Amino acid sequence: MKFSQQLSLIKTLVPSGDIDTRMDCPFCTGTNTLTIKRNNADLFWYCFHASCSAKGKHVGEMTMKQIYETVVTKEKGKEKEKDFIIPKSFVSVFSTDKCTDYLKKNHCMESYLKGKASIMYDVKQHRAVFIIKEKEKVKGAVGRGLNSEVYPKWFMYGSKSYPFICGDSDTAVLVEDCASACAVSEVYTGVALMGTSLPDSYIPVLKKKFKKVIVALDRDATAKSFDISNQLRYYMDSEVKILEDDLKYFDKQQIERLLQ
Repeated sequence: MKFSQQLSLIKTLVPSGDIDTRMDCPFCTGTNTLTIKRNNADLFWYCFHASCSAKGKHVGEMTMKQIYETVVTKEKGKEKEKDFIIPKSFVSVFSTDKCTDYLKKNHCMESYLKGKASIMYDVKQHRAVFIIKEKEKVKGAVGRGLNSEVYPKWFMYGSKSYPFICGDSDTAVLVEDCASACAVSEVYTGVALMGTSLPDSYIPVLKKKFKKVIVALDRDATAKSFDISNQLRYYMDSEVKILEDDLKYFDKQQIERLLQ
């Protein structure tokens, strides 16, 4: 079915306003396989049935109210960025076996030992801490709790305007967390989103540093992976890889096969 025909039918299935829903697919009759999202004027749909061709994104025109609300929200979110000073509680990863065990288990130790990633241990919060750098300037850090009692599991220190980047390839792989970014660095360059959305402040960084981007989020975030790929299509070559599991659980050879 042509894109225009799909779009016409999709518009009849959902009400006006922002929406994020899952339903039976009218194109292939798949049960609960069709995801539909509308954000402002943009409409996205994707069917997870392997034989179904239903997928697409329609970029519509925003109303003056939507434009105003978008601009105001972005302006309110702008804060004067302060230099991040590494706290005294950040010490060597070798200070505790819990930290080194975590790094080894999640395929981070190689990138740390090769100097691709700056990682420390926060003795105060009991976290493995991934240092975020722009060249040699420290922009912030991301901490991962090392036991179930540490909450939240992932914690942002300092600015959130710059991503954690690990590797030296001109192909970036967008992943959900820092551990996965380190694992990917044995093949490409890992970029941690710390979630399943792409902040606007990351786009200029990706444009400047990379020729190609592979979006490789967890399988349950497939729809958001395509959202991100569509965000980037005007700036660079991008593609989506649908994974069965998180990349930090795979070794170099397995990652090469998954991302080829």
